[in-house]
Amino acid sequence: MTLFVSCALLTSCDDDEDTIVKVDDIPTLASKNADLSTLVSALQKADLVTALQADGPFTVFAPSNTAFQKLLDSKAAWNSLDDIPVATLEAVLKYHVVTSQALSTDLSDNQEITTLGGGKLTVDLTNGVKIESTSYVTATVTTADVKASNGVVHVIDEVLLMDDLPKDITDLAIGTDNLSTLVAALKKADLVSALQADGPFTVFAPTNDAFQALLDSNSDWNSLDDIPVETLTQVLLFHVLDQKVLSTDLTDTYVNTLAKGPNDEPLSLQVEVTGGVQFNGDSAPIDVNILGSNGVVHTIDKVMLPPNVVTIASNNSAFSSLVAALTDSRHTTDFVALLTGDGPYTIFAPTNDAFQALLDSDPSWNTIADIPIGTLDAVLKYHVVGSANVQADQLANGDVTTLGGTITIDLTSGAQIQTSSMQTVNIVITDVQGSNGVIHAVDKVLLP
Repeated sequence: MTLFVSCALLTSCDDDEDTIVKVDDIPTLASKNADLSTLVSALQKADLVTALQADGPFTVFAPSNTAFQKLLDSKAAWNSLDDIPVATLEAVLKYHVVTSQALSTDLSDNQEITTLGGGKLTVDLTNGVKIESTSYVTATVTTADVKASNGVVHVIDEVLLMDDLPKDITDLAIGTDNLSTLVAALKKADLVSALQADGPFTVFAPTNDAFQALLDSNSDWNSLDDIPVETLTQVLLFHVLDQKVLSTDLTDTYVNTLAKGPNDEPLSLQVEVTGGVQFNGDSAPIDVNILGSNGVVHTIDKVMLPPNVVTIASNNSAFSSLVAALTDSRHTTDFVALLTGDGPYTIFAPTNDAFQALLDSDPSWNTIADIPIGTLDAVLKYHVVGSANVQADQLANGDVTTLGGTITIDLTSGAQIQTSSMQTVNIVITDVQGSNGVIHAVDKVLLP
């Protein structure tokens, strides 16, 4: 009898050990599946592990590692889970959780399921088990009915999205065939991540034809690879503003770009709307107001090159008299060659009205050509400060030496210049920044 009881107890113990199996909760179960490692990392980042360790029951549609990689590949800004905002990741993950247990055999065709985040999923049983999101992403259940202590897991091959992912400026460019060269240029210049930041930005986006015209303009450039990275970077940044500017916001003005000139001052981009919209003197819009999550894109028909001070003056019709004076064929001084040099220069640029007032001051002067060339040469040099890039906020009361003599800055009654001929001249436009200097417009021609 003792032997029998002992054997019976041993048998009972062995049976209990065989039948008592510890079942893991959903996060623990997922952590033991190598193909769900990204899901586990996502749950940890979104701080949802504890929530899915509760009693439940839950049904979790668990995207595989491959499914998460597809999600990352779908958006240029996302190279890893760390690039996905936590709030976005949390919302996406909750969209995969149902607060009841549903085995595959419990599902019915066209069944609508409400998720933990309040979103809706639809079941499709026409060819296996498929789950469709409200953004029309369809996931196939590749492994069904993996039971956990607090619910069930179905492994799926897509990450389900309640809404389409917001598209930033880079996404918009990548999705536009006619901007593929721009995308390649951004990648070469390592500027993709910069345009994936919060912004807001305005991007003037040259088309593929515009980039081809740029390549054709230089016999040494057969592809983007032939353009020095430093040059390409500066050119691309010249197409970007650090503000959101719609076409309806445009006026005749200069705006600061992300490209930098002397002293790291932002280069100025000329915008003209009178008589038709143009940028930088000769680039026109094609499509406008293409909105992204972090700004706006306007496609344009020409790649804009950062201008030097001569180009700035040449592009602005308000300085046409100054350009005529600088390019007068009688000069022995080659002002164009001088002012296209490295500089930097600070130029006080008389407007057309200022030159007209100068002509009106002498009855014998009807055009620039009537001004004696020696006088014109001296006058022009008097407007140029060499080896200095002085912005308006850097001006100070006192004497400044120009290429043609001394002027005096007087800030007591606004920004004014006193000349050696006792003129008082107003600075009317400031800080038009070029690649080799800065221009300030003045309302009188300075006379030494």
